[in-house]
Amino acid sequence: MLRGVAALVTIMLALTGLAASWLAGVHIPFVEGKTYIAVQKLHAAFTPRPDGSNGPLFIMFIGSDLRPGVGGARGDALHLMGINPTLHQATILDIPRDTCADVPGSGHTKINAANEGGNAAQQTQAVASLVGVPVSYAVEVDFAGFMALVDGVGGVDVNIPYPMHDSYSNADFDPGPRHLNGVLALAFARDRHSFPTSDIQRTWDQGYLMIAAIQKLEKSYSTIAGRFQLAALMMQHAQLSGMDLQDLVKLGQVADDIAPNGIKTVTMPSTGGNCLTPTASARALFADFRDDGVLESYPAGTPQDVSPSP
Repeated sequence: MLRGVAALVTIMLALTGLAASWLAGVHIPFVEGKTYIAVQKLHAAFTPRPDGSNGPLFIMFIGSDLRPGVGGARGDALHLMGINPTLHQATILDIPRDTCADVPGSGHTKINAANEGGNAAQQTQAVASLVGVPVSYAVEVDFAGFMALVDGVGGVDVNIPYPMHDSYSNADFDPGPRHLNGVLALAFARDRHSFPTSDIQRTWDQGYLMIAAIQKLEKSYSTIAGRFQLAALMMQHAQLSGMDLQDLVKLGQVADDIAPNGIKTVTMPSTGGNCLTPTASARALFADFRDDGVLESYPAGTPQDVSPSP
């Protein structure tokens, strides 16, 4: 995903006037299309530290459950990415949707309720308050947008780590390398009935899929032709709010410095059943994450040693 931003920057700099209109929310007839992904700038990015280096950058990724026949738009996939531009590393912190936290207007309840109605800023604030970090950007996609984006980049290659057979999500995978189109990628990301830990494992699987997608973008869109193709996809289907060219340039610079093998995914340790509570180890993990966006240790029981590469 970050590689996609870097690719987009290459084209934006050559089309400044067009990009300025797009960033301002103006519909451009020959690139207009259905919105698949929405990106908001919420907080100043890349705050300098006393030594002159850039501090960590935090980006919230939200997958909403908005789809035909389902009211609202709860944040059912919550992933907070911390990026360290100095260490050239990143961590995806996976927050289970059943985590209970203080949600503005709703009290202490499941954290995914903060996105009711598609309020990505409020959902981001709920997660940011839980973890204790300033989040600069919120990226939101719904079911239809997720499938369309996966298909738009030609699918994603994933090494299925374990058997996944679930009639609810339509996941039907045996372990091993598999090419996933949009429909199959959504089934993989939604499966929770194949695991005794249910949504805990599903949440980690979603972060795992994100890394596989980043690997695909780096591999397939590193050429000039590939970057034009990806830029066209983004300009047709992305809606940006509160961002300017400087944001895109900075994001592109960071993206070019972080390889997919420098990204880890870790699920928040929790306790409880229907209403999950962060454990003491989760609070230590949050402190580690706050410090520099990178985790030096990982909670026991998380299958973070599985590589997304076939």
